[in-house]
Amino acid sequence: MSEENENLDEVLQDESQLDNLVEQAVEQSEEDAVGDPEESVEEVVEELTPQQQVAELQDKNVRLLAEMDNVRKRAMRDASESRKYAALPLVSDLLSMTDNLQRALEAAGTESTVESLRSGVEMVLQGILQIFEKYNCQPIETEVGQPFDINLHEAVGMQPSEEHAANTVMMVASQGYQLHDRVIRPSQVIVSSGTPAVTAEEEESADSQES
Repeated sequence: MSEENENLDEVLQDESQLDNLVEQAVEQSEEDAVGDPEESVEEVVEELTPQQQVAELQDKNVRLLAEMDNVRKRAMRDASESRKYAALPLVSDLLSMTDNLQRALEAAGTESTVESLRSGVEMVLQGILQIFEKYNCQPIETEVGQPFDINLHEAVGMQPSEEHAANTVMMVASQGYQLHDRVIRPSQVIVSSGTPAVTAEEEESADSQES
């Protein structure tokens, strides 16, 4: 091989190596530019100063407290609305009874019979009791002669009685009611104190009559 051919081969080899070096450099620069996304995020986080990190946490805390306060206010508003209109179903049912009572009063003004008025009032009363039953409000069973129960009865008076034993109901003044298992109004009753005590004058009178 001549000297010129050898020089040409060397030049071609040098150019080929140079191209390889250029390609490798380009690929390396592209990889450095793209990098790992997670590493990029970490670098951004690491770039925050401690003051900036504290400020970011405070901002998140303020937002969370504001959201909690909004939730609390909504809950209080809903609870207030529920309490305000809790009696709405009961009132709606009682409106029909009010209409019936009004009709009974109007009928009493045109009719002279007491029986018709009594019948109308009884109808209204039965309707009200049915509404009470619908809402689990039951009358307390209170009868004359049954033992006085402090949990269900309220004694409004006490009288001696020869017919009723002591501490028993001798008269029901007003009917009591309970809602589910809670007494909302006890039955007002008059309680018997037992057989009347015999006074000294009565004993003398009885002795004189016997003699």
